[in-house]
This record gives sequence, structure tokens and C-alpha cells, in this order.
Amino acid sequence: MTKYSIVFPGQGAQSIGMGQESYQANAQIQEIYSKADELFGSSPSISQVSFNGPEETLAKTLYTQPAILTLSIALAAQVKAAIQAGKIAKPEFVAGHSLGEFSALYMADVLSLDDVLKLVIKRAELMEAAPAGAMSAIIGMDENTLNQIIDNIEGASVANYNSAEQIVATGTKEAMIELGKQVEDYAATNSIKARVIALNVGGAFHSPLMQAASAEFSNLIDACNFKDASIPVIQNINAQATINANDIKTNLKQQMTGSVQWTKTCADLISKNDEIWEIGPGKVLAGLVKKQERRFPVKNISSITDLDSVLNPVVN
Repeated sequence: MTKYSIVFPGQGAQSIGMGQESYQANAQIQEIYSKADELFGSSPSISQVSFNGPEETLAKTLYTQPAILTLSIALAAQVKAAIQAGKIAKPEFVAGHSLGEFSALYMADVLSLDDVLKLVIKRAELMEAAPAGAMSAIIGMDENTLNQIIDNIEGASVANYNSAEQIVATGTKEAMIELGKQVEDYAATNSIKARVIALNVGGAFHSPLMQAASAEFSNLIDACNFKDASIPVIQNINAQATINANDIKTNLKQQMTGSVQWTKTCADLISKNDEIWEIGPGKVLAGLVKKQERRFPVKNISSITDLDSVLNPVVN
């Protein structure tokens, strides 16, 4: 039997029109979008912005996070139904990149539909309102060297360990400017091809600048009912799998200010599975898998059509 695990994308995977085909084709997916719109409670709605844009609205954290989550959990609900019907086996693990961790917790029955939507809608609101900051992707520099540089820059830290070739730094705008200069100087001095790409975000996600937002969000986490996971969840903060509800809650409280340990998560999933399913918009996580193991099978499921082809493969 093929061993598989499921991963869910985070912010940056969005695109206009995502979810529209699935919404039109499936009544249960329509219900989940209706619930998201109801809980979001503002105009334009999550479904309107997901399906029709405009781009500048969808790109706002306030909309991006619940929009990606809604499509991800709508498709996850279909997978859960297939598991319950005995059509497919449970995945070995679930995991999600940053925002995607919440989709993973829904998939693993840790959080209810209402609770996961409420948490992410509020998370997006808090992160949208957090102090201004900046983020930069550093390509082509080894982790130890980059960590040494970042440790010596006040206001800088690591947001995401995405792969051996890509690390995302976070912090104040001044810190990110200084980091860019130091990485360029190091690359020139040591004849390597490292480069720095400023990311189009308004906040310093996964940094100490999120501390006030994280503290408020922790109170909301405490107000939710966390259940033991039905599938082991590999969490961002430590790249460790757990099913214990209290451990999951404790780790989740650290996520907004801590680094996303995706390189380790990805390596673990590759070592313990025959294939990975990426559920949600885009193919960002598939790309990160391929950076570690170019030939490792990844199935991208961003629509109900994609899911049908995975659950009911055509046999030649």
C-alpha cells in the first residue's frame, strides 16, 4: 500500500479564481465557503475576493489567509469523507507551512470547522495590524553562515527554513536592508552566488515584532476546543509529529513569533512516505519537496477535479 502524507500551503500561494471551479461543482464546498463568508462578516466576502479579486485585495493578509485556508479545508473535507467511506487510507502525517498548519489541524480533527475559520480570520486581522516590518528570501547561502550573519544584526531573525537553498529572514525594514548588504558583501568576498529577494509583505511575520499579536492570539487559542489528532501532525515550531492536544496547543502558540522548520519537516516526510499530496492553491510546497528530492512524487490538489483524478485514477 502506498504511504502518503498531506501538506497544506501558506500565504503566497493565492491566485485569483482559486476555488471557483470547486465551489460551482460541489455542495459541501459551497457550505464551507458560506460559513467562511458568514464568520468573516465583511464586504467584499472571502468567496468574492477568492474568485474575482482584485489582486490588491486578495494580497492583503486580512483576505489572503482566510481565502487560502477556506479552499484548503474545503478540499480536505472531501478527503476526510473519502477516508471515512473507506475509499482511501489515512495519511501517515499532515503538516502545513505557517498558515497551512491550521488546515492540517482541521484535517487531523484537532479543530472544528468553525474554530479553525474563527482562528485564522482573527490571525489574519492581528497580523495585518501588527507593526510594520519586512521579509527577505536568501537564496544560495548555507544555513550556518546565514544564521551567523543574522545573529549579529539587531532586529533580524529567521522566519522560514524552507530548504537548504532558501531561507526567509524577517524583522525591521532597517534590519532587512542591512542583511541584504552583508549577504551581498559575503557573496562577493567568497565568490558564491547568494542573492537576496525582498518579499512583497507589509509585516515581519514569524518574528518578535509579532509578540503583541501572538499574545492576543494565544488567548483565542485557549478559548478553542483542541482534540487529540486523528493523524500525527508535524508542527512548524519544532518539526516534530504529535497527536496530543495540549502539546499541539502549546506549540501553536509559539508559531507566530517562531521560525517555520520546513526543511526538517520536508526531509522527514520524504523519508517516511512514498508520495506527498499538496492540498490547496499553488505548487509552492511541491517545489520545496523537489529541492530536497527531485524525483519524489508530489500530487497537487488545488481543485475538486484534481482530487477526483487522485481518488479515481485512470488505469491504462
